[in-house]
Amino acid sequence: MSARFASAAALTVAAAVGTTLVPLSAHAAPVAPQKPLTIELGTPAPTGPLTRGGASETFTFTVKNSADKPVDFQPWLIGNTDGASPIAASHVVLDVQPVNAPATDEFVSQEGIGAQGVFYPAGKGKGASFSVPAKGELSWKVSVGLGKNYPSNNGNLRLLADDLAENTKREQDDTLVFEASPKINTGPAAMTLETDENAPIKPGGAGTVDVVHQLKGGVTFDSDLRTILEVAEEPGSTAKIPELWIEQLGEDGKYTKVEKFKGEEKWQLADVRKSYIYKRTRLRVSVIDFKGIQKPVKITLRAATGLTEGNTHPFLGAQGKITVAPERGTTQPSATPSATPSATPSASASATPSVTPSSSATAVAGGNTPVTTTGALANTGSSGATRYAAFAAAALIAAGGALTALRLRRR
Repeated sequence: MSARFASAAALTVAAAVGTTLVPLSAHAAPVAPQKPLTIELGTPAPTGPLTRGGASETFTFTVKNSADKPVDFQPWLIGNTDGASPIAASHVVLDVQPVNAPATDEFVSQEGIGAQGVFYPAGKGKGASFSVPAKGELSWKVSVGLGKNYPSNNGNLRLLADDLAENTKREQDDTLVFEASPKINTGPAAMTLETDENAPIKPGGAGTVDVVHQLKGGVTFDSDLRTILEVAEEPGSTAKIPELWIEQLGEDGKYTKVEKFKGEEKWQLADVRKSYIYKRTRLRVSVIDFKGIQKPVKITLRAATGLTEGNTHPFLGAQGKITVAPERGTTQPSATPSATPSATPSASASATPSVTPSSSATAVAGGNTPVTTTGALANTGSSGATRYAAFAAAALIAAGGALTALRLRRR
């Protein structure tokens, strides 16, 4: 069978809003009995895996009302996937036909690292509700397919059925899993930021930071990866944060200045080529001016990575700490550190780091692998299409917010 029911409560997911990691079960636990609606999903047909740009599978989507009065219902499908890449609106093809429901429009949008679909009464706004009759039901035929650019290193597509009006009981069988062809090894992607906060950066010296990307599946990305490094603000901290100078070690064994965002403590590293399986990027970090630094200061660096094409929302993230410390008897530098160091390091340094990580974090994307941390992690992987994160986005849709539509048709 090409699709099967899966328990939504069994999916461990991460919120795509901010930096919080939240199990789906924390938000999707069974609700109080007063919720009058239940959703039933039929078995998709015909059987057979979905192919990119190929035929779709169709299932029945039914909502039943146990109340003695009509109840509002806003059908909602939250999509995520096995594999390392985030998905975009164009990666999911959705077609909705009413069976015993009013004429219906559908809309597919991208939000965060996932896609979501809503359908609603034709000719009305995206936030409009259907009215489910007392002791009655409404049903639709929903056809699902993969767009021709569905990521090469992604596998099965998962759709979680829900209700934006929040009048529906959470059920065990509210998720469908659609198999994708060809079947591939959909191992996750991971990112680590290796730092050594026990080796302080002093005047005239520099520290090293390694950004490590690793793809554990057998198929590489469809586009290059772009990483942004920034200084994270520490809540409640009053310590002076010195301005940093960051250089990246190139394949030629030379360091070059990393371009900084104007007015921000944020830098864009050189893109990682899409063909990578393992990539270690060595950074050299120095301080432009130690003025005002009277004692050691710990600085949190945070990195976030996204694709350069398609869904470019960051899906990997990590952070680590470095330490800046003054040195007695040393003249405080006022000049910008040279972008061309006197001693050119060997290119092999990028493959054999000398730092001993004291604070690192890894975000894993894909394969429904939970995101794990060994530090204060900031981001999530592409398996984390969560109900709460998607709910925030769907609220924008209901309010008329501008999100990218795949298709919008009247039935």
